[in-house]
Amino acid sequence: MSFGGGIGRLARRLALAPLVAVGLTSTGAAAHPADDADPWVSLAVGGLDRHYLLHLPAGGRGEAPALPLVIVLHGAGGDARSMADMTGFSPIADWQHFIVAYPEGTSIGIDPPHPTWNAGFCCGAAARNHVDDLAFLSALIERLAAEQPIDRRRIYLTGLSNGAMLAYRFAAEHPEQVAAIAPVAGTIGGTAGTGQPPITIERPDRPVPVLIIHGMLDGYILYRGGVSPNVGIPGRFNVSVDDAVRFWTAADGCAQPPMRRATADGRVIFQEYATCRDRAEVRLVTLVRGPHEWPVAIERRDGRLEPTAALIWRFFTQHQRQP
Repeated sequence: MSFGGGIGRLARRLALAPLVAVGLTSTGAAAHPADDADPWVSLAVGGLDRHYLLHLPAGGRGEAPALPLVIVLHGAGGDARSMADMTGFSPIADWQHFIVAYPEGTSIGIDPPHPTWNAGFCCGAAARNHVDDLAFLSALIERLAAEQPIDRRRIYLTGLSNGAMLAYRFAAEHPEQVAAIAPVAGTIGGTAGTGQPPITIERPDRPVPVLIIHGMLDGYILYRGGVSPNVGIPGRFNVSVDDAVRFWTAADGCAQPPMRRATADGRVIFQEYATCRDRAEVRLVTLVRGPHEWPVAIERRDGRLEPTAALIWRFFTQHQRQP
């Protein structure tokens, strides 16, 4: 799919935010303000009152019989609205006609609130209280499918950090519900702290296309795995990005070796496993100087910048859930 001049105009708007030439990332700058008209919706799941921000594309209902759904998961300590601001998915949804849901994690017993997701070994109060975030995402999908024109073959997840961890876990445990995922700066497993057993997600029983985006200078979820000195939790360990790639290429039955390419300046490396079972694929985008954050834009091989949300959406459009 070609995004043409629309993405170019969006990229120029996003470029107004401060960029660091690492292929390329923001420094806490909002990519696009969340739409104040988007409803803040409640959903009772597991005895908890959960919430999500919902963005419906302008004019979308009448222009397609069923629309894709993209679920965007914030990182630990983030929230739904800040994730909408940071990623800029909503304006792309208006233009490309898909629905976006920004769920919010829980912050039980934490004041001030610090929402997190229970991805198994991480993170925060959500993991300590064994919050069933898998059930929340499943209930969210069912609610939206009942109330909106959702195409069940085109449901996608992306997330940052702790949200990326949950995207990995949900896809592995519920591959029948998602068409593809795009974790950013996340991990598939590790340990919660000193003396805690290692936890990794179970391999799914069907292929899931995966796009992984991760910076090599990530100081919180280390690219090569290990214990981060920045987390402040002794023994908190994460497995490496290579472990995630091996996990998903095995789950998706991908042929080896991958196609490996890079930008002219070598700051962005693209690794693609395109020959996998059931038309799945695994892609890794490595930001050589990228820290732990959502990149505002990523340099393409032709040298142009592409908003990260647009890159992810372009990947999603290439995949539908197989029967």
